[in-house]
Amino acid sequence: MSEVKLFNLVDDRVSLDPSSNVLTVIYFLSPECPLCINYTLSLRQLDEHFGNDSLEFYGIFSKEWYFPQEVDEFTRKYGLAFTMLFDSDKALAATLNATVTPEVFVLNSRSEIVYSGKIDNWVNDLGKKKLEVSDHYLENALNSYLQGKEIGPKHTEPIGCLIE
Repeated sequence: MSEVKLFNLVDDRVSLDPSSNVLTVIYFLSPECPLCINYTLSLRQLDEHFGNDSLEFYGIFSKEWYFPQEVDEFTRKYGLAFTMLFDSDKALAATLNATVTPEVFVLNSRSEIVYSGKIDNWVNDLGKKKLEVSDHYLENALNSYLQGKEIGPKHTEPIGCLIE
C-alpha cells in the first residue's frame, strides 16, 4: 500500500502498516451516516471478539468533512475502542477504491485486500433493513482467514452514505 497521509485525533501523522498484523480491518465511517450509527454495536462486538495483537481495527474518516471532536464524541457515545484516523485528502479511500460508509476492507500482512464490502447482509438497499442477519460477511472472512480457509465471498457490494 502506498504511503498516505493519515492523522490521529490529536493531529499527529500516523502510518498504517498492515505488515505488522496478520490482518488489518479498515472501516470507512461517518459520524453522520445512519448506517454507520446503526452498525456501531456490530463494530464494537467484532473488535472485542477479534481485536488482539495480530489483528488490528481502524475507523477512517474524511479529514476535510469532520473534526476531531465530532469523531471523539462518536466513538465515546457508541463505545468504539479501536483506533480512529483521518484520511487526509481521501488518499486512502482512493487507494482502496472506497465509495461509501460503512465500507470495510480487510488487508493481509502483504497489504493485499482479502475481503471488501459490507459488514453483513442486514441492509441490501438504502432504507431497506432485514429483520435478521443471515450472512455475516466480515465475521466469516476473518474466521476463514484465521483458520486458513478460503474466504467467500471476497467482495460484496457496499451500501451506504457516499464518501464525500
